[in-house]
Amino acid sequence: MTKVLIFGAGAVGCVYGYILHKAGATITAVCRTNYDVVKERGIHIRSKIFGECHYNPSPTRTVAEAASNGPFDYIVVASKAFPGTAEMIREAVTPEHTAIVLAQNGIGIEEDYARLYPHDTIITGVVYLPVTQVEPGVVEMGPLERFEIGTYPAKASPAAKARTQRLSELWKAGGATAPVFDDVQPVRWVKVAINASWNPICALTLCDDANYIRSSGKSEEMVRKIMFEVGRVATAEGYPDAITDEVVARDLERPRSRLATGGKEPSMLTDVRARRPIEVEAILGNTLRIAQRHNLSTPYIELLYTLAKARNYQLQPDDQWRDISFARVNSQK
Repeated sequence: MTKVLIFGAGAVGCVYGYILHKAGATITAVCRTNYDVVKERGIHIRSKIFGECHYNPSPTRTVAEAASNGPFDYIVVASKAFPGTAEMIREAVTPEHTAIVLAQNGIGIEEDYARLYPHDTIITGVVYLPVTQVEPGVVEMGPLERFEIGTYPAKASPAAKARTQRLSELWKAGGATAPVFDDVQPVRWVKVAINASWNPICALTLCDDANYIRSSGKSEEMVRKIMFEVGRVATAEGYPDAITDEVVARDLERPRSRLATGGKEPSMLTDVRARRPIEVEAILGNTLRIAQRHNLSTPYIELLYTLAKARNYQLQPDDQWRDISFARVNSQK
């Protein structure tokens, strides 16, 4: 039987665990914030695709504890793509046996995993899954589900390609969708263009996507400019056809379609509202560094990166943070 470890049993991890459970895999889940509830009651999902569903993975508090349930055929990394995440799964990786599946946002996120686990298959994926964990162990899921996957690097071994195809078959057996791409990076660049525009814009303005569109006559044009700037970076990386007029038009149609019914809250805005750190480096920082490597000027990305870093600092201040001293301000008037 296929053994799977879900690292990051948040909203995405809970749903992906359910899909693989439904396919017949044995699921262990690292539950860092919802352990007690999942241990007692399991995970409940209210889905517009799957309906009401429930399953009981084997919950653990840590990766070290989870390792005793291995060796794992797949580790699905569904946590936020923060610096240092790759190191966190080390104790559960069995060299030459475990396939590491990245269900994370961002670009260039695979490099740390490839460096740390050179003998293991790395499967990188683009997640389209509107989900929210409304309370510990309870997830609400919208009417979209797609996980676009491929090996990293694209020219991986036949064995790695076979492991990726096997994962796609498990996804299908679980009633879900995971198409395999010979090179998944172009579709990853599409998701990065979407995330690099909408996520920081909404996190910084505190507007959902539809209300941002309503806010001014310049709102849509700014999204276009950011997405096409990401496209210039993708072109420099060898993917000139990733961000097209059609891709940008299709992305803008989604928030327009929600103007009458209510907008969507991107993940960065959700995290800002909950005072959680945001994925600045994986989405904006890595894109900016790739641009700089190619000597590209990317003023929109650079501005958003700088402002998002400041927002993240405000959410997670260090010991250098200083609050405004109103006494000092008043004395200067």
